[in-house]
Amino acid sequence: MLAILVGINQAAAQSAVCASGTTLPGVDVSHYNGSITWSNVKAAGIVFSYAEATDGTTYTDPDFSANWPGMKAAGIFRGAYAVFEPNTDPTMQADYFITAMGTLQPGDLPPMLEVDVTDSQSAATIAAYLATWVNRVQAATGRVPIIYTAKGFWNGSVGSTNFSAYPLWIADWGVTCPNLAEGWTNWAIWQYSDTGTVSGIPSAGAVVLDEFNGSMNDLLALANEPSLNIAPDGTNEISVTWSTFAIGFGLQQNSTLGTTNWVTVTNTPSVVSNQEQVILGTSTNHVYLRLFHH
Repeated sequence: MLAILVGINQAAAQSAVCASGTTLPGVDVSHYNGSITWSNVKAAGIVFSYAEATDGTTYTDPDFSANWPGMKAAGIFRGAYAVFEPNTDPTMQADYFITAMGTLQPGDLPPMLEVDVTDSQSAATIAAYLATWVNRVQAATGRVPIIYTAKGFWNGSVGSTNFSAYPLWIADWGVTCPNLAEGWTNWAIWQYSDTGTVSGIPSAGAVVLDEFNGSMNDLLALANEPSLNIAPDGTNEISVTWSTFAIGFGLQQNSTLGTTNWVTVTNTPSVVSNQEQVILGTSTNHVYLRLFHH
């Protein structure tokens, strides 16, 4: 019996994944937080925030209309999220959310879907409805949605490994590093507390605190504004790197800085510390490089 308990503890420890380097502070909010002064939130050091937009097909958060422009005006990277109801038509839920959120702008973070209730539905139904929602929203926005969940809920009520292509927002409070849900090997955002206090948010002691797993360049990439970094790499070679959060982007090259004749670089990138890297040979000719969204 003791051996079994030790094995369980070891497995739990192995599923905890710490940040790979730099992290950035954020919050997620809804009408429960009251009327927020976003300029004060920015001054408090918060870099990004998500605001609840919808729940199901009939509820729009009454403070979203103030929070959405307020975050952007304050210079905070903003995102919108929907609460998923597994007993409701997923296409209708997605369309309702898309309408409430409006058109995403450059610098906006991808939509997020909060997955944490079953509504008495089976795991197969939840997974199928979830796939419909994320596909619908991705097709409408051109952005890969983020999935928010907790390990215990996901593993026990969804149990699917088919969503690893979507960035994970993991909820895990009171731990040093978060435990991942089944199917993922890393996390994009970690919700680590629901007892925070942030200047500008009235609900002192009840603010939900988050951490982004990456640098400012990584957050820019997630917000659809990725950058390329180019450096020498030995004789007649250069190293080209960009953030792994630049989802849906590929590397292209051209001999001129025109709008046509761009060619996709087919070299398979290696991944090191949240960075995709390609090594290219150089010549005496000029080569222009860009990241292009597929």
